[in-house]
Formats: sequence, structure tokens, C-alpha cells
Amino acid sequence: MIFTSIDFIIFLSIVFSISLVIPYKIKWMFLLAASYFFYGNWNIDYLVLLIIPTLITYLIAIKMNSIKLTVSRKRLFIIGLILTLAGLIIFKYADFIITTFSVLMSLFVDKISLKPVHLIHPIGISFFTFKLVSYLIDVYRADIKPEKHLGYFALYISFFPQIFMGPIDRARHFIPELKKRVPFDIDRVISGVQLIAWGVFKKMVIADRISIFVNEVFQNPQQQGINLIFGAYFYAFQIYCDFSGYTDMAIGISRILGFKSIRNFNFPYFSTSISQFWNRWHISLSTWLRDYLFLPIAYSTMRRLNSSQPKRIKAEAWGYTAGMFVTMFLGGLWHGASWTFVLWGIIHGLYLIASYSTKKARKKIMKTFRLNKFSRLHRFFSILITFNLVSFAWIIFRSESFHKALIYLKNIQFSIPDIGIAHLIFNLCLIIFFVGLEILYKNRDKFNFIKKMPRLSKIAAFALFICFIIIFSVDVSNEFIYFQF
Repeated sequence: MIFTSIDFIIFLSIVFSISLVIPYKIKWMFLLAASYFFYGNWNIDYLVLLIIPTLITYLIAIKMNSIKLTVSRKRLFIIGLILTLAGLIIFKYADFIITTFSVLMSLFVDKISLKPVHLIHPIGISFFTFKLVSYLIDVYRADIKPEKHLGYFALYISFFPQIFMGPIDRARHFIPELKKRVPFDIDRVISGVQLIAWGVFKKMVIADRISIFVNEVFQNPQQQGINLIFGAYFYAFQIYCDFSGYTDMAIGISRILGFKSIRNFNFPYFSTSISQFWNRWHISLSTWLRDYLFLPIAYSTMRRLNSSQPKRIKAEAWGYTAGMFVTMFLGGLWHGASWTFVLWGIIHGLYLIASYSTKKARKKIMKTFRLNKFSRLHRFFSILITFNLVSFAWIIFRSESFHKALIYLKNIQFSIPDIGIAHLIFNLCLIIFFVGLEILYKNRDKFNFIKKMPRLSKIAAFALFICFIIIFSVDVSNEFIYFQF
């Protein structure tokens, strides 16, 4: 069941209706059963790979909290971390590791060939594993107390709106949400339904429709000319609308069930720098990477250097550079078992390092040429440059291999192709229309007339929006891009 299917609409309607009348004391039990049914509906074997690490992490966190000796706690924490990550490494990266090892060994040993094992790849394993890891780290750091109620902990890990693609809510935030008594609130439900509809619009009207153009240019880049430039731009919007559309739906579903989930996107393509982009794109992942990878690596590097200045560069600079590079390398690998994802992560790591290293020089240039007087123009060009840098990296991300990425890049020209121009113009107009809607939504507080509209007019406008989605949507069977991660 995907969020845009009829089956899921029926499922959600049943879950919502029962959750309204079921006693509070057993509501967690019902939602846990619904979440396991939803996940197991894809493949019953997936449930085993969800339940086992959930139990292991729960028990280790409880035991770790009762141990006072630092060495013993650390040893247990490392064991827990290995066991928690084992499923992700084995089922997502086994073939990648085998293939890479086979290629490396073939450089030194003749006639070596290790065959991939082709294990199942449970949907959402990257997301719920990161939930488990962050919980274990938070308990080890004593930032939170371990959750003693196994049911609530299992529900936090498996909550069906978040299980496939997040947001990656932290335990300290979401477990208390699950325990709250939430009275029925019609305004909250309406708000949730509106957010779901906006997510469906992003996915089915924007992402799925422009994917037709994107798939064509990436599959056949020869003789495409300027289509390849717009193909990269369109893919940037495709993956944004696809992923943010899903998380809008996930947050909306959580909202109508009475739970508040964190925001996952904040208009990332209006960013004026790469660092700002990562503060706005997939926020739950970027903050996870910051808190559990970047900061520990950066601070550990700084401590090891002990405030020395190797090659006249401050320890802080070494720490931040190492932290950004390793974090984005692993962030790219998290997205998929492919070197194209790793290269994508490295590119963003280099972007961030360059941005950090040139920060003072850029400020000096701004001051020297008094560019601050043209703040709007400066902001416009900053957004434009950032978007182009991000779009270039998306080409690597979207390509199936280095070879295909190089073919795509080599064929980029400014010539107008003989065919496909009408399709290009249509998609361009569609994206301009969408960006206009995003700008309106971003500045919605300035439009007081919307708040003052009669309820009946709002209902009519919403009904018209639903009709628009139905008319212009593409086949509902299209899966979300991030399902593969």
C-alpha cells in the first residue's frame, strides 16, 4: 500500500475511525498492530527484520542504563550498535561490498569472481535503523532515559506513516507524543487532510508528470541538447516534490491521528548556500547526520590535534573539514549501495568545505565592493548559484553508473532538439506554476483575505483543488523515489 492508493485510503479510514472510539489504554496496541500490518503487507519477512532489532535495541538500552561502570556501558553500547546496524549492512550493502571487493581483488588475483547473494532489501530499513541508532546513542549519552514500555517503543520505531521514508523523529520528541491523550479536534483533522492533499498534489501532479520527461532524457541523452540541462533542473523538482510530498502526507496522517511530527523540508531551493540547503532539505536526516556524525567527528579531530596548527591551519578547520567530508561521504552511502550515491555525497562534502574555507574571503569581497547595498540582487544570484550546484550533483545521483553520468554530461549542449520542445515547455510551465504556489504558501501570513474567507468558500476551494489533482494526476501506481533507499 502506498499513500496514493485506494487500498491505503481505505486502511487509513479504518484506522482513523477506530482510533476515535478505542479506549486510550489500548490505543497504542491497536496502532502497533496497524503499523505491523501495514509494513508486513509489503512482505511478511520484513516484519522479522523490523521486530528483532527493535527488541535487541530495547533490551540493550534498558541494560545499559542499569550499568554504572563506564567501560562496561561502552562495551555494551558498541555491541548494541553493531547488532542494530547489522541488518542494514547485510540486507542493503551485502552485494555492494561483495562486488566492490571482487573488483579490487581482481586487480591482484586472476580469475576471481564473487557472486552477489541478492538478499531482500526491506523498504524503509535505512529510516527505522537510524531511529534505533539515535535512540541507543541518546541513552548511552544519558540524554534520555530508556523507554520501559516495550509497546510504545515498538510503536515509535514502526509507526506506519513514518516507517518507509520518515521523518526520522527522535525518541525524546515522538514517544511522549504517542503517550498523550488527544481529544478530537476538527481543526487539527482538517489541517492534516489539507497537508495530505498538498502532498498528493506534489507527488501525483508535479513529480510523476515531470518524471516522464526526466526518464526520457536520462535514458537517451544523445541528441537531446538543451533538454539535458532542463532534465537536471526538472529532476531536482521531481525528487523534491516526490520526497517532500511523501513527508507532507506522513505528517498530515500523523496529525489527523493526533500526533505532531517534525517538519522535514523548508523550501530548500530558496537556499542561498549549500549549508543552508542542508538545513532545509530532509531536515530530520541532516540534523541526524549533524548530531551523530559531524559533531562527534569534528570534536574528536580537534581534541586529537590538541589545539595544534598542522600546516598552519587551525585545529577547528581540520575538525570541521574532516567532519563535513566523512559525514557527506556516509550520507551519500546511506542513500544507496552505489558509488554514484557516494560520489554525490562527496560532491556535497566538497561544496560544504569550499563554502566554509572561503567564508572570510567572501565577506571581504562583499565589503570591498559594497555588494550589501544590493542585497536582493545578491540573494537572487546566491539562490541561482546554489540551485545550479545542487542540480549538477543531482545528475550524478540520478545516473545509474559513472559511465552513464559522463555520457549525460558530455552530451549537454545549448542547441534546441528537433523533438520534445513542446514537452519541455509544458513541464517548464508546470514547474513555474508550482514555484508560484510555493512562494504564495511561504508568504501565506501576508494574505489575510484567505483567513477571512467564509468556511463554505474554503470548502469549495479545497474541493476544486481535489478535482484539479484528479484531472491532472498521473498513474497512482508510481512508487516514491526514496522507497529504494
